[in-house]
Formats: sequence, C-alpha cells, structure tokens
Amino acid sequence: MPRALAPPKVSVPELRQAWEAHLGDHVVRLEWSPNGAMVAAAMIGGPISLFAADGQFLHELPGHSFGTLAISWSADSRLLASGGQDGYARIWDAATGAALHELMCGAQWVEQVAFSPHNDYLLTGAGRLLKMWNGAGQHVRDFPDHPSTITGIAWQPGQLFFATVAYGQLANYHAEKADFAKAFAWKGSILVVAWSPDGNYLATGNQDASVHFWYRKSGKDLEMTGYPAKIRELAWDADSRFLATGGSPVVTIWDCGGKGPAGTRPIQLEGHERFLSALAYQHRGRLIASGCQGGTVFVWNHRLPGRPLRGAQLGAAITQIRWAPDDRMLAAATETGVVRVFEKSEKE
Repeated sequence: MPRALAPPKVSVPELRQAWEAHLGDHVVRLEWSPNGAMVAAAMIGGPISLFAADGQFLHELPGHSFGTLAISWSADSRLLASGGQDGYARIWDAATGAALHELMCGAQWVEQVAFSPHNDYLLTGAGRLLKMWNGAGQHVRDFPDHPSTITGIAWQPGQLFFATVAYGQLANYHAEKADFAKAFAWKGSILVVAWSPDGNYLATGNQDASVHFWYRKSGKDLEMTGYPAKIRELAWDADSRFLATGGSPVVTIWDCGGKGPAGTRPIQLEGHERFLSALAYQHRGRLIASGCQGGTVFVWNHRLPGRPLRGAQLGAAITQIRWAPDDRMLAAATETGVVRVFEKSEKE
C-alpha cells in the first residue's frame, strides 16, 4: 500500500531549463497544443497566456471573469476552448488570440471542456449538463442530465467514444448518439478519470482515497485502497500497462498487465517530501514526471531502481505537469504563476 510518511530529501542532477515565465497568478491548467508549437497556461483569475514552444510570448486571452476552470486544444491546434465561472465556454483563435465563439452551457460554472482527438467535436460540462458543439460554435446535441455535477470528461484515444464521471457514476458515450452506451455504477465521489492509451481500461481517482479500475468491455472492476489522501493524480504509461497514482508523497505505480493489479505490490518511487500534486507519463517514452506540493519536480524511469533521474525546485506547489507531444520538453506550473519548461537529456 502507499506510504503516508514522506521519505528524506534526495539530491539528483538538475533538469535542464529551456525557459521560464512569471505570470503572477495561480496556474490552474497547462496544455501543449497537439502540434507541439504552443503551450497555454490558464490562471485562476481568468486570463490565459499562450507561448511558443521556445518561450516567446504570443497572446494573453481575457479568458473568463471570476476565473478560468478548464482549457482544451482542437486536434489541428488552431483553436483553444476554455470554460469558466461566468457560465460560458469560449473558442479562441490561437493564431490571433481573438474570441471566435461564446457558448452558453446552461449552468453558472463551466468546469469541463474537451475537444475530441480527431473530429470537430467539443464537449462542455456545466453542473449536471453535458453538451456537444462543433468548432464553429454550433450546438450539436444535448445528453441526458447527470445525477450530479460532472467532475471529469475524457475522450477514448483515437475514437468517438468518451467517458464522463460524476458522484455515483462513470458513463461511456458515443459522440454521435444521444444516450450513454454503458454506465458503470459506483457509490462514491469520483474526482478524475483517465483512459488507458489502448482504450481497454478506465481508471478513476476518488474522494475516499481509492483508485477504481474498470475493464471497459467486460465491466469488471477492481479497487486499490490504503492511500492517506484523496486521489487527483493519475497517469497511464504509453503501453497501457502501468498506472501511476498520487494520494501520498510516493509515486505509486500499479502493474495492470496479465491478470491485473489485484493482490500485487505496486512500484513505489520515493523522493518527494510533500504530497504529490501532478503526474505525467511520456506519450511514447518510458519516463514519468512528478510534482509535489513542496515545489519539487522529478523525472523517473520506474524500470530503474533507486533515485529520480533528474529534478528541479520551482519554489511553490506544482499545479500542472505536461510533456510536449514529442516528449522532448516538459512543462511545469506552480500556484504562484511560474511556468518553467525543461529540455529532456539525450541520455535519458
């Protein structure tokens, strides 16, 4: 089981910094464009900053009054969608910074926005309301109201299926049908959902300090418990075999291959002194990045025992970590508004 006590401080080689920006406000979302040319940072106060991959500042979008809550890039990297506490979702032109479309989503807060990975579909989650739009801002369809506030939306990689989570329910939908394809009942508060890259598994992090794991086709489920805190951090490796989880200062990694993780001992990567706040596996490589509430970022290869490969201290709690699409750069953001981008060592 994950350990509640933090391990001692470790000393590792420094991550190589490429550039850094100081935005002066808590960064709530950080996302690379699919083509790797840009990175967007959304701040809790509302504005969204766009940077080129080399750190050149491009635009500051006004975002949402009272605060931005979510952002998502279109598959072609031309559009950025955002949702916020003003009750709207907006679609922005990434090249010019112009607001192209304003979408009324039916509730006071828009907490979820998610562009599909290939088609021109945008999902918005506002309270219990789930809606679909296209990139031109046209309403496509409504879905049945959820039993409670939608806490996560995730598209199945490369497919037209997507999953949503709310208290007591994980539902799987097809984008071109109005009702859900399959629902998985679970009596608990679900905080985050993550598809495995191969689309065979769905994992959720939960308020009750557990991780739940479903086989999508059969509906069989497993649960991993014993964490000291609720789980908001999940990351699948590129091969869909390993699931990394937070909920403690230790990166806990479950082997989901073969008969699955039931009854097995997880891999545990120790080095952070504070609880984890961000996790990200590379898209195709073997490295995993972790960030904690103490401001430390580490990069690990969990197949190699021992200490992290490299690390950095950003001076404030890490809120987001994202690998660039080609895995050659790693972006991290903090609650004080620092965005720092690192270059991967050729030796790793």
